[in-house]
Amino acid sequence: MSTPRKLLLLFLAISVVPVVTLGFINYRSGVSAVETQLRGEVEREAQVITREFESRLREREDALSALARSPALRDYVRGGAKQESESAGGDDRRPLTNAPQVSRLSPESSGQAAAEPGIPPDVQGEVRALIRGGGKDYVGVTCLGTTKEPLFRAEISKGAGEAQVSFETRGYLPESLRADERVWSIGAQAPLRSGVKRESFGSVLRYTIPVFPAEENSSAARGALVIDLMIDALLDDAAGNVAALSQTRISESSPPPRLVVVLDRAGNALYHSNEVLRYQSLASALPASFKPLAAEMNEGRSGWRFYEAADGDNWIGAYQPLAPLDLSVAVAGDYSAAVRSLRNVGWLSVGLIALVGVGTAILLLVFLRRNARSIERVTEGAVAIAGGNLNQRIEVRSSDEIRLLAESFNAMSDRLREQIAREAESRQFQSFMRLSAMLTHDLKNSILSLSLLVGNMEQQFDREEFRADAMKSLTQATDKLRTIVAKLSEPVRSLSGEFKRPRPVDLIPVIKRALERTAEPAGMHEIEIELPSTLVAVADDERIERVVENLVINALEAMGAQKGKLTVKAGEAEENFVFFSVSDTGPGMTEEFQRTRLFRPFATTKAKGVGLGLYTCRELVRALGGRVEVESEYGSGTTFRIVLPSIEITEASEKSGRAR
Repeated sequence: MSTPRKLLLLFLAISVVPVVTLGFINYRSGVSAVETQLRGEVEREAQVITREFESRLREREDALSALARSPALRDYVRGGAKQESESAGGDDRRPLTNAPQVSRLSPESSGQAAAEPGIPPDVQGEVRALIRGGGKDYVGVTCLGTTKEPLFRAEISKGAGEAQVSFETRGYLPESLRADERVWSIGAQAPLRSGVKRESFGSVLRYTIPVFPAEENSSAARGALVIDLMIDALLDDAAGNVAALSQTRISESSPPPRLVVVLDRAGNALYHSNEVLRYQSLASALPASFKPLAAEMNEGRSGWRFYEAADGDNWIGAYQPLAPLDLSVAVAGDYSAAVRSLRNVGWLSVGLIALVGVGTAILLLVFLRRNARSIERVTEGAVAIAGGNLNQRIEVRSSDEIRLLAESFNAMSDRLREQIAREAESRQFQSFMRLSAMLTHDLKNSILSLSLLVGNMEQQFDREEFRADAMKSLTQATDKLRTIVAKLSEPVRSLSGEFKRPRPVDLIPVIKRALERTAEPAGMHEIEIELPSTLVAVADDERIERVVENLVINALEAMGAQKGKLTVKAGEAEENFVFFSVSDTGPGMTEEFQRTRLFRPFATTKAKGVGLGLYTCRELVRALGGRVEVESEYGSGTTFRIVLPSIEITEASEKSGRAR
């Protein structure tokens, strides 16, 4: 493949493809953000409907309880009980007729309501206030006496003007308006809920509340109030704001932006933002893909799901149980409509970027072909210089960057000739390069320690103990990097190998400090540490810490991405000597490598290793009067054992140590 084509493909790889990829990623991020926002909106709206419904239901229950505790109503029930008793005892006073009697509100102009014979005006007023206060929520209020016979029933009726309340007295109570039998035995004045029933005019929730003429206890005589609430009206009020949104349409054929539905346990839609679909079964009111949501709702759960509408759009539905009743509410938003404009803009952007990239690539190809020959001449000259022909001159007639490149090659060859001529300076340069390689190795170890620490921050940063250890490790790593830079700035002193005079040092804190920077951040490996409380050796703590760090990092790199086990031990060795060891479960070393290349400068088994770590470790340990022992089997791991003197080295002890 020619150079222009290679550069063209390189241009596409490093500019057009990343930009197109970035555009696609931005599009996906935007879609994800819209999904998150829409899901949050429908979840909040479902919660709002649930709270509104439960709040209104509690308000109605409190109002019913207040009416049942009304002194006027309790006196009326007590009077009705007395009248029933006298009538049963043969009193000649005529009871209330069993024929239906109806009283209507007087016209608005009169300002007064006609009083129903036998029903005190204050009782009528309180009942009217209850029904009118509830608006369209109440179907009717029935009052039963202590003999379970009806005393009156109040219903709301629509007239030409404001809604009016009519009263009926005895003899009219059908089976469908019977009270909950539990009301005759409970001892507290609490509303009894009989569940939601489907009537011809809508869904009704019936309450039965005891009315105690005297004290409240389970054996006391009592009357009862039977009140029917329109669930439809409560749901209309609770879902009014959200349902209003569902009536907003861009066109007659577009789907509503919101869908609000309330299902009972039988799968019927007691409420639907589309009034035509109310009281329909699940199969009629909603698409078949809504069934998983309906199953969750039937179990009283809350959550959200995607489902597909009849027109193929994807919708997000969030559902919540209506806790007081066996109902669940779901609010759904059109996900496809929400991301449609974003999708169009995203694909348009990607297309434009690709088009601009292709056009730029064509122009680049034309330009590269014009400069191909100049590049070839520069390449030929560079190959000749690389082959050792430092007298090669590169001549280019163009006036662009290629000519500058050719002149740079010519200048480079001139400088190389000058450097070769300086033999003494070359030796000094080689010494400096050796120091740079050694310091590069130390710098690599420090960077690896920091990489392990940073890699572990994502999982452990919320722990205060980890943050404290991390700050300590970062401080130590910074100091070490500063020391490395100082050594590079003073090559003469660094090459001389100056260190502190050996002295008694507790190895345990030194080993633990090195492990904190290297082994502990590598959370994927199993670490086993067997250290005594103290272990004194005559050494230099800086050298020993460097040795431990090198050995641990080598062990971790040997185990690589495969989970392994790192073992660090320390203790007493032979007389006047102590040891510490670092073991790993990596691939180990061959006998041939141990025999011919181990501890040699620039010899390594790692693909990216410098090859100075073990060589440096051995030299540092030898300088302290110690030795390095190795046990390794190919495929089974490696153990490095460092033996150090525990007393000051004398001529006799040195001979004894060498003999061992």
